[in-house]
This record gives sequence, C-alpha cells and structure tokens, in this order.
Amino acid sequence: MESLRQRYFENAALFQKKHQWLGNPNLEELWTSLSDEELKNLQRGFTAGEWFFHGLPLHSLRDAHREAARAALSIKEARSLVAVSLGAGFLLSELNRQTHAILLIEPSPTILASFLVSGLFQKYGGLITLLSDSLEGGDAMEAILPWLQGKNLKETLIYCHPASFAAQKALYTRAYQRVQALFEKRSVNQATIIKFQRLWNKNIFLNQKTIATSSTLRQFVRNPPPQAVVLAGAGPSLSESLKDLKAERGKFVLFAADTALLPLNRAGIFPDVVFAADPQWVNHYFATSPDAHRSLWALDPVVCPAIPHRLERLGAKIFFWNNVFASDALLRNEDRGDVAHGGSVSTNAFDIAVRWLALREGSDLGRLILVGQDLSFSNLQAHCKGAVLESAVFCRNHRLSSMEGHNLRQMRSMPVLMQKGIKQKSVRTNGKLKIFHEWFCARAAERPAVRLINATVDGLYLPGFEHLSLNDALSGVIEVEKINLTFESLPAHGQQQKIQRLLEGLAQIMRITHESYRLSQEKKPSHAVLQKLNENDALLRETGVAREIAGLNAQALILKITEQGEDVDAAQFYSSLGKAAREVSHWAQKSI
Repeated sequence: MESLRQRYFENAALFQKKHQWLGNPNLEELWTSLSDEELKNLQRGFTAGEWFFHGLPLHSLRDAHREAARAALSIKEARSLVAVSLGAGFLLSELNRQTHAILLIEPSPTILASFLVSGLFQKYGGLITLLSDSLEGGDAMEAILPWLQGKNLKETLIYCHPASFAAQKALYTRAYQRVQALFEKRSVNQATIIKFQRLWNKNIFLNQKTIATSSTLRQFVRNPPPQAVVLAGAGPSLSESLKDLKAERGKFVLFAADTALLPLNRAGIFPDVVFAADPQWVNHYFATSPDAHRSLWALDPVVCPAIPHRLERLGAKIFFWNNVFASDALLRNEDRGDVAHGGSVSTNAFDIAVRWLALREGSDLGRLILVGQDLSFSNLQAHCKGAVLESAVFCRNHRLSSMEGHNLRQMRSMPVLMQKGIKQKSVRTNGKLKIFHEWFCARAAERPAVRLINATVDGLYLPGFEHLSLNDALSGVIEVEKINLTFESLPAHGQQQKIQRLLEGLAQIMRITHESYRLSQEKKPSHAVLQKLNENDALLRETGVAREIAGLNAQALILKITEQGEDVDAAQFYSSLGKAAREVSHWAQKSI
C-alpha cells in the first residue's frame, strides 16, 4: 500500500509540473478520505490496470484502448473539451491532437485518485487543466469562465465519461448541469457586452460632470453601520411585504433597487438608499417619483445619464462607485470604492450592505434582510404590481395584447427552469434569474460576518440564508435614526487635460485605421504595403488607453474574431475600430 501512496503523490507532482491544476485540492486530505474498499480498488488498478468505482469498471475490461478510440472519434472535431470526468484517463492517449485544450472536472475524490495513480495523462501531448470540485459549497466552477475566454464555443464540447456517470449518476448529473449553466452564463455575458458596448462608454462620459460634484461609496461606508439593512427588490412578492415594511420602518436602513422605488413610494415608504446601474434609457422612468430626492442614490458611472441629471435638479444626494472600464479609470480623480457585480443592481446593493454591516463592532452581528427578491415568476408575474415596467405594459393593453400575455412572453423568453421554492415545492425561473440566484448562494457560502436572512414572501429558496418572516427577522432590533451621508463636492482637477490627451490618442487611431483600411482593400498587396500595415498595427498598440476605450465600442466585432470563430477581414476590423474611435471622441468632447 505504501508503494501505491508513493505513486499517487509522485504522479500528482508530475501532473502539476506538466499541466495546470485549478482548485488546488489538499492531496493529503484527499488520500486519507479514501475508504478501505476504495484503496483496494486503487491497488487493483495499480497492479492489474483494471480500474473500478462503486463496483463498476471505469473502462472496458476487454479492450480499454479500443473503447477509448471509439469515444475519441465522436469528439475529434472539438478544439476545446470540457470533460466531466475521464475515468482513469484512457481517452487521453486516443484523442485527436487538434483538441488543443482540455478542462477536466472531476468531482469524485476516488476517481481523481484513480486518474492520478494510473498516470495515463502522461500520454497526452496537449494541455490539461484539472478542476477538482467537491461541489459542496464554494464556487470552484467559476474558474471555468476565465478558461473559456478566447475559446470558440461552437468548437468547445462538453463530454461526460459514461462509466463515471453510471457509477454515481447524481454527482455527475449535477456537475454536468453546472457546466451547462456556466456556458449559458458566458453566453449571457457576451450578449450583454454586445448589447451595451456603446452605451457604457457614452454614459460614462455624459455622467462626468455629475460624478465630479458627487460623493463616493468610500464616504458612505464611513457612516456607522446599523443593526439591520433591508434590501428590497421589485420581485412579484414585494407587494405582500409593503404592509410589514411600513409597520417596522423605524428598525432598519432600507436599501432598494431602482425598480422598487415607485411601488415603495406609493405605499408611503421612502428608502434610505436607492441603487441604479442599468445604462438603458428606459430605466430613467424608475427615478420619476416626485419623492426621489428623499433618498440617497448610489450609482454606477455607466447608469443612464437621465437619472443623475434629474436627481441633480431635484437636489438629491448622490454617490458613485468605481467602474472597471478604462474610460472611468482614466477620468476619476480618486478611488470611489469597488463593488462586486452579479448582473443585477440588487447584487451591487447586497455587496455594499454585507461589507458595511461587517464593520459593526461587538458580538451582535448585523442583519441583511432580503424582500422582493423572488428570482422567479411568482404568481405568474415578472415584477411587482406598481413597478414602472408593469405600468407601461398595462397602459398599452388592448384585446390582442394583455398584461397576462406580456408576463407569459417574459417567462418563455428563455427556457423555463423549475427550482425549489420558498413556500412552494417548485417555482418557475430561467437561466438569467438563476445566475443571480447562484451569485447570492455563492456569497452566502463565503460565510460573511453578517446574518443573512431571506424574508421574501415567495420565490426561489436561497441555500445559506435563514428564511424568516420580516417581523421575525427584525425581532430584537431597536429603532434607528435616519442615516446622513457626509456630502462633499469632489475637485474636478485635471479632467480637461486627461480628456484632451485621450482625444489626441483617438485622433491618431482614426488616422491609422483610415490608412490601414485603404491599404487592406488591395487584392494583391505588395511587400511595401504589408510592411506598412505591420507598422500601423504597431502604432495602434502604442495608443494604449485610447485603443482600449475605443475597443470597448468595437467588442461585438472583437468577440466574433476571438471567441465565436467567425472570419472577419482586415478592412472590416479597421473600419469598425475607426468608427468606434470617432464615436468615443464625440462623447468625450461633450464631457469637457
């Protein structure tokens, strides 16, 4: 048995030297977790080359290599492979060498040990990335997203090892489904980039004058944290929480997504802080409440400019956080504070609330209480009654287009998923809402120094949260005074000089791309033309942040080239980048 143990650790070290290992499992702990029966199976594989799991063989006992060769034929066209288990690894020696990258996900410690002891991974000449994930909490699967970057999904295959699946169906079904969910998440992320690429840059520049005279997230969190924060979303069940919110209003600081503002205001409830981050113009309707100025507003620099402009006219207090895009990094004068993003403004508010409440002193943990976070289509609705978008649909009702029809289309816009509910056995949701659900669950798994309570009346069940009524969630909480944000105007020093330098860089990009576009259209370019194109490409790389900012406006084309595998000719690329530089230059001039 000692020689088996030695082989296990030697091969693990060899794998880490030759290939890449994500997740970094504790190999000693994994070895000691194996039962006597599992060690007996490993010893059989080590001595006889026959690998078993739960009494079932992981390969053909007659001819494992021939079986692997047949499996390799079905995946030979894939350039990238996400393999949910490879068993002992016989498939690796048979795979077509066109499979440039393999991400192996192995949720079973026993099969992972078999894979390492067999040493069959040494027969594969490509790169294997191994993600060991027990699937019990944490968020190791998220490591797939960076691995997928730059890979064409059309040429990336998800493969599940049949023998492993047969031996422990529930474990491998769950792993396979999580990989599929992450592929969906990546598709949603790319669709978001393509949809909003131009708006993000445009809004950052148009918001600059407001940002320069507003406060920051860092200033906000200097306020003493309260005992409880209630975070209100605009889920369908928010309507059922309004009565309790109003009755208990003196016991908590109320954070609200901008979509929930109007229903709350109409019920006589005025949030302490309202969060807005969506760049779309339609979202300015969320700030149309005549009482919008009674709340503080936390904004992302990419938010629709109509919102901060209206709030300024009303005299509302505003603070911004940092944005990751180069245009915001270039123009900001100080660190405003970072926020985690989960795809929804509620996830921004959640992250701020958790970090703020964690600053409480003493043993009494702060409470973060969710309401209206259905993350599903509770009561066959998309939003709570009274929400702006629901009202807009209601106003357009006629005999051929009803509110019920709208909600039905919302539910069916993506494949319906049935998930465990709070008060129902299962509720309707979809892939997009599931992304937010998994984000909340992942944050809960991190065990922040905060009591996480879900007081949402209906919707998706959130593992890691206490599920209580709002009254029970606030039991023992004493009343608080209304918070006051320290409001300081920020100096707008250096803005004009920064923008002027950016405009110079954009002008250079426009000049270079114009010349390169003309040269790249020649059918039979001479050596001198090719040399000039190379020189221009080198000059483009030297434009630095200006090229990065313009590149955001051209992300749709860049993704086609890098991740969707589509052929794009050079002239089309230069034209797109030049057009993007002109657009950015136009909006940058408006911010001076």
